[in-house]
Amino acid sequence: MRKLFFLLAALAALVSCGSGPKTESEKYVDFLYANMPWPDLAAQPMTYWQANVDKTLEVRERMGWDIPEREFRHFVLPLRVNNEPLDDFRTLYADTLCARVEGMSIGEAALEINHWCHEMATYQPSDGRTSSPLQTIQRGVGRCGEESVLAVAALRAVGIPARQVYTPRWAHTDDNHAWVEVYVDGKWQFMGACEPEPRLNMAWFTGPVSRALILHTKAFGDYQGDEDVIQRTPCYTEINVIRGYVPARRSVVTVLDKVGKPVKDARVEFKIYNYGEYYTVAAYQTDRQGRAALDMGCGDMVAWAAKDGRFGLAVIDSEAVTVTLDHAVGEGFSLDLDIVPPAEDPLPSGATPEEVARNAGRLKAEDALREARPKGNAAVLDAFLAAHDDANARALVASLSAKDRGDVTLDVLEDAYAHIDGVFDPLRDCPRVDIEPLKPYFAELSALGLQSRSEIVKWMAANIRLDNKHNPQGLRMAPIDVLHSGKADRKNRDIFYVALCRASGLEEQLDPLTGYASMDPEERPAVAKGMLEVSYDGQDAPEYYYQFTLTKIFPATGETRLCTVGEDSDHNPWNSIFPLELEEGYYMLTSGTRLADGSVLSHNEFFTVTAGETTQVPLVMRKAENQLSVLGTMDADRFLPQTGRGYYMLAVLGERDEPSVHARRQLETLQPVLAQWGRPVLIEADADGSILEMLCSGVKSESRQKPVVTICDSFGRIVYFSQGYNTSLAEDIKRILPQL
Repeated sequence: MRKLFFLLAALAALVSCGSGPKTESEKYVDFLYANMPWPDLAAQPMTYWQANVDKTLEVRERMGWDIPEREFRHFVLPLRVNNEPLDDFRTLYADTLCARVEGMSIGEAALEINHWCHEMATYQPSDGRTSSPLQTIQRGVGRCGEESVLAVAALRAVGIPARQVYTPRWAHTDDNHAWVEVYVDGKWQFMGACEPEPRLNMAWFTGPVSRALILHTKAFGDYQGDEDVIQRTPCYTEINVIRGYVPARRSVVTVLDKVGKPVKDARVEFKIYNYGEYYTVAAYQTDRQGRAALDMGCGDMVAWAAKDGRFGLAVIDSEAVTVTLDHAVGEGFSLDLDIVPPAEDPLPSGATPEEVARNAGRLKAEDALREARPKGNAAVLDAFLAAHDDANARALVASLSAKDRGDVTLDVLEDAYAHIDGVFDPLRDCPRVDIEPLKPYFAELSALGLQSRSEIVKWMAANIRLDNKHNPQGLRMAPIDVLHSGKADRKNRDIFYVALCRASGLEEQLDPLTGYASMDPEERPAVAKGMLEVSYDGQDAPEYYYQFTLTKIFPATGETRLCTVGEDSDHNPWNSIFPLELEEGYYMLTSGTRLADGSVLSHNEFFTVTAGETTQVPLVMRKAENQLSVLGTMDADRFLPQTGRGYYMLAVLGERDEPSVHARRQLETLQPVLAQWGRPVLIEADADGSILEMLCSGVKSESRQKPVVTICDSFGRIVYFSQGYNTSLAEDIKRILPQL
């Protein structure tokens, strides 16, 4: 009956429910259904979508803002922002938010809504699962992706077109970032999510953004605008908004074969070096002239081109780049690439000192409001543990991540607890499989009466239809929604398989290396494997994902896939990983040395892993000559009583801004390294800004943004300078200290 419901719901959205013309509300519901990813259709009934459309139209009438139809349809109406679970945020909070901004202009309202978001949540790093707006409010914290989901949801709730913009990867440092754009006075303008400023187009990240290579956003449905299109899918249009921020160029990559002829339909991946890998930010097929193009910032990307078992790669450093398919899959060779990011040129803020001071006062008051508000999930956890005061209940709670414990519901815990037979086993009894929404599933799945993996595979083949088309974003589905809808893409099918195994009393998990389930041989034959040994002659210990990565190359398509290796921890040094058992196939070992200016000296080893054999490959960390040049000077005399003669670290940090939070956390991880170094570390509050001014002037930095972390000496020479958002800070310092 549930499967019939989903079919009828979809059909109802596509055909008229009566003989007369459709209402405006019905037309908008149709638009949502026509472009909706399958997980959203499976998770929510039509009444949910109708209620949200009705509330959106009510708000549009109430606020009376002049919003163009295109912007309303693609950036106000949709509930989905990115990959968060959908909730009732709009229907719950629209009236409250509208009352707060009544009588304001759109620009004033956008700034005010951001202040409200700051009252609700502040920045805190966390795992890759994205919380819904209500979950973020409940916890009172969120990473940048969650803060921006909340802010976009709040802005759309009052009828302001809003979208989440993000750099998929920085070019000058590791990691990424997300923020918000609002459509005000006929143009898109930005702001930091839950980080209010006195004006639009102000944020701490204007410096890093000036060094960006590509900026993405997703528009719900088939969006037709002037922006560079990254991809069109059945559910959304991904567009590139880099030209709204920085000077950009359109780089054309021409792919040639071995004899110099253009290659049609070659796959071209545009990649940014970040976190030890070449991360794909866009991919295209070449045209008849062998060309593929992308708008990008004025720095270096890497072009990867492949077709029919041949491939090539090159640095994109101009408007026209040629890539020759001069390598065959299976060929062993080495390749060095030097990669240079764009230069920094921060956008001016335009705010007056008085505006900045008033805004700072508001932020402190909002911090107090947020901190005073009850947060978290203690009531749920306390009620569960009070009802089940035993080791199994405590083990169940402990098996969940900190984020899960912050928003898990009582019905999920009770459902999982009732499933435990004997002693709690995390591979059999934990409700969490991947990053899917947590909903109860043990009772209903176990009622199917399946007892073996082979039975489970056969049942799934008969009852779960595989559909890899209607979930292009890779949204996760709760296993119970897969059961009720009878359809899933490969990832969600594999999550469902693991959940079904656990519900049937069998230990199971997704494969740590591939991220997919290892089903019965009938479903997925065993893969032959070989051993990889890596040698390294340096004294340090490069870490996987931070300084080097393994990538598998697939001959048929030329696509690449990063390998997940190492223990389940943040840092895995190379000598804790190898020797490593890998699927047979063709691989690339990539390593990179990030220089102080953001440039990267990259090295690549291409090799084949053969079943039953051991392959030996060197790990090469390239060194830069004169890497620690004197960057500038400062007045060292004022610190001499604290530092004595020699080198020392001097840092000026902010309080709650995201870059300073990152810097503090990275410096905390360096405590053993700094203790071994044995030199003074000065963390300055710098109330009057004089130290910040001195350091920035000393290296001729035009920005006065915190945090600033430097390494100086008693002669006033600055040999290391990091400003703003730099997730490579700890790795930079670990690399530099041995050279002093």
